Amino acid sequence: MRAELNNSKKNWETMLGALADRNRLLIVNELLKRASSVNDLASALCIQTYNISKHLKVLEERGLVLKRKCGIKRIYKISEDLHSRSSQSRRILDLGCCTFVFS
Repeated sequence: MRAELNNSKKNWETMLGALADRNRLLIVNELLKRASSVNDLASALCIQTYNISKHLKVLEERGLVLKRKCGIKRIYKISEDLHSRSSQSRRILDLGCCTFVFS
């Protein structure tokens, strides 16, 4: 039981660490609305494509987003576990330990 708590705590800590960056929060907010490519996110957020890619890599490594290949593009979305716990309005991200409300 204690090992399970330690593992889930580490998972929460890594997710929260990934969300500690303002740009990554903006990306998550966009992905809560709809799955998007790097170029779509860069256009919507006015952030350079290179920087979006770096942030998405962190979010993916921490289990917050998933990517799928669509032709030459990669489409990113909120991971299934988190998406299933998000609200109907898609403005809330529930990590299990805490909830982020995007307004």
